[in-house]
Amino acid sequence: MLLQDQLNGSFEHFITILHRRISYLHGKVRLTDSKSQPYEDLLQFLWVCSDEHFLDVIELIFRSDLPGISWPDNALVPSINQFFQIDNLPYHLTGYTMEKFDTISHGTPTSGMQIAEFPRIIRKDCEILHQNAIEPALGLLTGSAFQHANKEFLAALEDHRKGDFGDCLTKCGSAFESVMKVLCDKSSITFKQTDTASVLLKALLANGQLEGFWEQPLILIATLRNRLSSSHGAGTQPKPVPEHVATYMVNATASAMLLLSEEFL
Repeated sequence: MLLQDQLNGSFEHFITILHRRISYLHGKVRLTDSKSQPYEDLLQFLWVCSDEHFLDVIELIFRSDLPGISWPDNALVPSINQFFQIDNLPYHLTGYTMEKFDTISHGTPTSGMQIAEFPRIIRKDCEILHQNAIEPALGLLTGSAFQHANKEFLAALEDHRKGDFGDCLTKCGSAFESVMKVLCDKSSITFKQTDTASVLLKALLANGQLEGFWEQPLILIATLRNRLSSSHGAGTQPKPVPEHVATYMVNATASAMLLLSEEFL
């Protein structure tokens, strides 16, 4: 219904193209047993598919160069989030992340904006934590200097939603390290690109107003990544990561990035 309202006369054409994209994703010419037209086949699929596949369709709407989908501001994003909120569903659709690019057109240097990250469905387990940690952290990471950290943290959130909890820990740790490197660079604190989280954190704390006891709770992010994820190889011992640990890691990483950015930006 939202797509019908926004796309008006191009709705059926849009759905036909979207059907082809989803067919490629699933490796099927037909998404259901229906022998109807692609337009009706996709609508039937949306009624019967799993929740995960439905969420994949929502993401694909924004990740494709489909007609009628504008960016970076698209009314579909807040409308979908409103539906999630009204029905108290544990999901949130992120917005577009943009980045500046420079080019030369007819011998004249010009600049513009392009999409760095498309909207993604992420988990929202607690409204308070989402509003006070996850959303502000995502806002922080839209800055051009945090481009790599943004990709890593969004990938961690995607792993969290899809149940890849070990990978979630790994990418949270990477995002935290990337943010600390950016903060060191902006604060003219000497560091090497190969520095570990412990070294980076010590350097920041030595040059800021946070007291030394902050090191232990903040370094826990790197400790969990090293001890529980597969970032250093599991060897002969499997390292299953429970869902609640991954949830803690996501929220702790977002909070830590915000705390340090408030101190050093």
